[in-house]
Amino acid sequence: MDLRSERRSWTLIYLCLGVVEGGTAAVMVRSLFGAAVAGIAVDLVLAVVSAAPAWANLASLEYARRAQGRPKIEFLRPLLVAMALCVGALALLPVGGPGLVAFLLLYGAARVLWAGVDTVRSVVWSVNYPRHLRARVTGRIMVNGAIALAASGLLLGWLLERHGPWYRAALVAASAAGIAGSFAFRGMRVRREQRLLEHERERLRQGVRFDLAGVRQLLAGDVRFRRYMLAMSVFGAGHLMLTPLLVVCMDDRLAAPEIVQVAVTVALPVLVLPVAIQPWARFLDRHHVIVFRSVHAWVAVAGAVLLAGAVLAELPALLWPGALLMGISLAAGSLGWSLGHNDFAPRGEETRYMALHVTLTGLRGLLAPPAAILAYHGLRRLHPGIESWVLVLPVALIAAGAWQFTAMRRSWSGAASVS
Repeated sequence: MDLRSERRSWTLIYLCLGVVEGGTAAVMVRSLFGAAVAGIAVDLVLAVVSAAPAWANLASLEYARRAQGRPKIEFLRPLLVAMALCVGALALLPVGGPGLVAFLLLYGAARVLWAGVDTVRSVVWSVNYPRHLRARVTGRIMVNGAIALAASGLLLGWLLERHGPWYRAALVAASAAGIAGSFAFRGMRVRREQRLLEHERERLRQGVRFDLAGVRQLLAGDVRFRRYMLAMSVFGAGHLMLTPLLVVCMDDRLAAPEIVQVAVTVALPVLVLPVAIQPWARFLDRHHVIVFRSVHAWVAVAGAVLLAGAVLAELPALLWPGALLMGISLAAGSLGWSLGHNDFAPRGEETRYMALHVTLTGLRGLLAPPAAILAYHGLRRLHPGIESWVLVLPVALIAAGAWQFTAMRRSWSGAASVS
């Protein structure tokens, strides 16, 4: 399969993924179940759903273990088909309490299946594309995906705003696109796959572990990666808190319609990605991921400040430049998230490093968004009217993570270039 065919396949898959992207799904929860289920229950499900792209990665260690020594494309395709079927099943759910529970289960299953794709896909990219070109090639693949992701999310938001049954047809169509994309992968090959599988099997014979003990062992043995993961945990927790709080605050405080909520939290940031990703890709191809993160993180800080300011000052116009900056940051973050661990991992260890990275992402996704929603409702009960100020918390965490990346760049002068 050539690069053009691979881009087409991922575009179809991202059309499916777009309707269950975190921000879009969070808006769906409020729109479909907000009037039928108690407020705090809906908002907690909203928080869990918005962070599912993160907490689903808790399954990554198991995926990494199962994928070791196995052909990668054969491993990926059943996961993609099953994910698409879960998306299609969302169209059948009733509105009400049972429907909300079923939505959470099906949506969670879809995101857990995608976590396996993310874990193994990064290995395929690390092998198929050389280090000095990897980010640019990956960026081209992501451009079509970003447009598809935003288009399907905006369409769903528009249909939800009309309160008719047509959103169900959109879910079925997205599911069909995902299945078509997964079947298109039959022609894809992994370069020098037998050599890669031999490396992985040798690591297994040496006693490499894919469990929590293995995580502790890897973190203990790689100080640089441990510090990088600590900074990522702080930075990422802020991002994961921001999305559900924005959805709730835009609805409660700004009374923004569903399509605006989807546009600010998902569509505009994702649509910026095709424009911003290639400059970031060229930068990442020339620099270590620590240098890369120390630059892009401050763009995220600026975007988060504008988004929080839009809510707290009740200035909806600030939402758009804030979302634009978050989109520029998202373009960088999508590359760093998919490829950054490769700057630390020895050959044959890529899957394990990626699994550790996404597992820690899963832990913060499980904890941070519900904590943010509970803080929001706690402030509302304590003093109605001040609950929106909880947005200061994610902004502070994003800024703290950016400062840590900058400190690492300064202390590791050798990380400024990659041989």
